Amino acid sequence: MWIVVCTCSLVLCSPSHADAQTQPQAAGKTLDELEAYLKASRAELGARLSKEDQEAKTPPTVQQGEISDGEKRFLEIEAIINERRLQRERELLEIPKTPERVPGAPPGVTPLRIDDPLEPLPSTLPSPSSDAVAMGEALLLSDVIASTYRAYPEIEMARLEARVTGGQSTTAYGAYDTHLDYYSLNKPVGYYENSRNGVSLSRQLWWGGYASAGYRIGRGTFEPWYKELQTNKGGEFHAGWVQPLLQGRAIDPYRVELFQANLNQQAVKPEIQQNILSASFDASIAYWKWIEAGNVLLAQERLLELAVKRNDGLQKLLDRGLATRQELSINAQAISERQLKVYESRLKFRDAAFKLAIFLRDEAGNPMLANPDWLPSDFPRLMELPPMNFEEEFAGAQERRPELALLNIEIQKLRWDVQLAQNQMLPNVDFIVRGVQNMGAPATVIDDKGEFILESGLVGGVPIQRRKARGKVESTLAKIQQVEQKRWLQLNKIEVDLRAARNAVDVFRDMVIRSEQLLRETQQTLEYFRKDFAAGNRDFIFLLGQEAKATEAEIKLLDSERDYFIALSSLQVTLGLDPLEQSLNLDALAEQPVSK
Repeated sequence: MWIVVCTCSLVLCSPSHADAQTQPQAAGKTLDELEAYLKASRAELGARLSKEDQEAKTPPTVQQGEISDGEKRFLEIEAIINERRLQRERELLEIPKTPERVPGAPPGVTPLRIDDPLEPLPSTLPSPSSDAVAMGEALLLSDVIASTYRAYPEIEMARLEARVTGGQSTTAYGAYDTHLDYYSLNKPVGYYENSRNGVSLSRQLWWGGYASAGYRIGRGTFEPWYKELQTNKGGEFHAGWVQPLLQGRAIDPYRVELFQANLNQQAVKPEIQQNILSASFDASIAYWKWIEAGNVLLAQERLLELAVKRNDGLQKLLDRGLATRQELSINAQAISERQLKVYESRLKFRDAAFKLAIFLRDEAGNPMLANPDWLPSDFPRLMELPPMNFEEEFAGAQERRPELALLNIEIQKLRWDVQLAQNQMLPNVDFIVRGVQNMGAPATVIDDKGEFILESGLVGGVPIQRRKARGKVESTLAKIQQVEQKRWLQLNKIEVDLRAARNAVDVFRDMVIRSEQLLRETQQTLEYFRKDFAAGNRDFIFLLGQEAKATEAEIKLLDSERDYFIALSSLQVTLGLDPLEQSLNLDALAEQPVSK
């Protein structure tokens, strides 16, 4: 060993010879081998000098020149190492960085950069058509809500309910139709041969009465006990009127059926609104999850792309001795792990597109898959909500919420049942008047048919116990109390939902702001780690871990933004606001430039 060190020292004393011998030897070694060689040489020289000091018991003044030559050798090796470190650092820093997501940037369309492109999705779902959303434009929430308004089956079912209730109302009015009755009866064979013909009109009156008028003629010979069937030669005109005086005068089953049918018609509008609010809320959830899943996929792809680009750079550095196979192997492992994350994110993005297709429909009403090119690059900016006046907002929600309107209509229908049952507890007393006018020559010799006959009087009856009516009143009043409790419970739910939704909006807004700060901090820390790794002061594992943390921070921000906008949709539904109008306001806010 002594000979080797001395030889190296002597060689380095001649600058020209040192260039001829040292550089080829350094060029053939990797950076790690040079550092290991320098460390071993220093340890060997230190051990030799220590041994000589112990033998001489004096400072090594006689070998001062030799020590200087050895240090010169070490300094030259260190210079080579430092130069290679700087070269490695420059080339690692020059590896292209994948663009990072900037919090607060205006949303736009960012096509998915997938190494293995999405396969065409085989199903009965049609491909997006250019007349639905223009290619290259971002799919907005208002597009989804408008599609839901136009063709969602549950909303269409609620609209068709107007025709159902319209038919029911027409049916109820049918009780007041004018009836035309007619008959023609003949007895040509027998002891009493005769013929009877007649026609009449009758109609149920609004105040429970019943009116009829008609004409009949009976000719021939009649049984003595059926002499009323016989008329004069010119026939007989008759008219009658029956009017309830107690039961059936103020209210009757025909009017109750009609009133309730009209209430059913009034319930169509809040039923449509209820279905719109419910379907639009589900559509907004599917839309925000689709945006989140797509941007998570983009984040995972950026992370994968970063490892792929670094792999090419490390391979070039390895060929020149500036990187190690360990770093290349670790990076290859990271590529495989990140590729699996991309596959998982792609699956979730496709699932989100399938679920969104339930609400995104073409002009024919068929579910339509959202084109990946329609994916906005980010969520809209946060909305500035004014401080909530709870009492005012709660009162407005009570006026707008369709559930309360439907319960009020149900209570009115039950109250009509109560009025009818109470009316049926009264005695049945009807006033009857009937007039008959015979025309023409007498039918018989005795002329027993007067020219004009008038008959009037009262008829009636009542169940003594009246249990049917009393039971109906009792059960219907109990039903009204049940619906009142439902209404009270619904008011409680609206109050709680309003407080919870506003609280969720405020909390998730703070979470979005904090997540944006976390993303900036992780990106800044990642840049520090990147520079430290390029300078050789940081292990590669720490850099990969920080890159994963930066992506996790971006996904956390996406989760917070998704939760914020879902909470905002929930607040709007709780207040009973028009979903389409709110989505247009949100889209208009998204198109505004971001203030610096």
